Amino acid sequence: MASMIYHVPYPLNPHAKTGSGLRPVRMLEAFKAVGYNVELVSGESGERRALIRALKRRIAAGERFDFLYSESHTMPTALTDADHLPRRPLMDVGFLRYARKHGIKVGLFYRDVYWRFPEYKERLNPLVHTATRALYNLDLLAYKFAVDKLYLPSLDMGKFVPHVPAGRHAALPPGGEIVDVPATPKDGIHLFYVGGVGNYYNMHDCVRAVAASKNACLTICTREEEWEENAAGYRELLNDRIQVVHKNGEDLIPYYQQADICMLFIEPSIYRSFAAPIKFAEYIGFGKPVIVNQGTNVAQFVASHGNGWAVPFDAPSLTRLLDDLAEHPEKIATVTQTAMGLRADNTWQARARQVAAELTTHP
Repeated sequence: MASMIYHVPYPLNPHAKTGSGLRPVRMLEAFKAVGYNVELVSGESGERRALIRALKRRIAAGERFDFLYSESHTMPTALTDADHLPRRPLMDVGFLRYARKHGIKVGLFYRDVYWRFPEYKERLNPLVHTATRALYNLDLLAYKFAVDKLYLPSLDMGKFVPHVPAGRHAALPPGGEIVDVPATPKDGIHLFYVGGVGNYYNMHDCVRAVAASKNACLTICTREEEWEENAAGYRELLNDRIQVVHKNGEDLIPYYQQADICMLFIEPSIYRSFAAPIKFAEYIGFGKPVIVNQGTNVAQFVASHGNGWAVPFDAPSLTRLLDDLAEHPEKIATVTQTAMGLRADNTWQARARQVAAELTTHP
């Protein structure tokens, strides 16, 4: 059986619900599912040190591994212990360099560049901000010498990633799981959105557009505490065709079954021009068409793959689209078939196979 090393500079959480926690678990499962014997390096820095030492001995003794794949944290690598103390700041990148020097190709998924935007500075004490930015830069400078392929959620994110040459960048967006849900007969168009509703997401125009439409229905699924914090800004916009629920996991399946179209109609920003939401991949896995707004990375995907509609970010434009689709349901049926055809190429296993194909050093 082919062997690989899977490295994450933090403990994995198999019960994670956020995209940043869920992704490394799903990628680990995917590599195993496509046939790899996986040597896992994870945990607190002390645990990783023992695992790294053992693997270095095996590599030095001549054991072969097809490649090494790593997933970064949203915080600097030096601070990923639970108490955020930088005990072994160079240990992890040192291991990546060691593997690379011994002929093992190294790929690393770099998760986020939020630290390069003004909002990050505004949230932190100036001293903390200065220190963490220095550590983020240190990580990327080290990756320049330790990584063969720097994977990003989208190639457009690369313009915000310093130090690592663009020629080593590759897109590795989230994957999904194929879930078959039988259609249920119903009146009108049923829309489904899973995600946040706070200021960063700004779902108000989406809600206005649905309320103004002739017969579209919208279900918003968001965390209960987030809804309670933001409900006041939405209540006057709601009507009896818009409902809010608080579900996750398998409890989402009945809502996907009812949905004709899934929604990512969220205020555009520079950040969203390259972001790849994990829920978008989940929508694809369920074979659902999507409505997105222009000016986002997912809008580019929809435009090139035909699995939905991209419209300007304003309520009247969305209302017009919804009313047109209500009058011409055959358009939804056609795009649904396109969406179904994209599922196999957008699973977590497909992402694992991509990495393996790009990093494999021997048959």
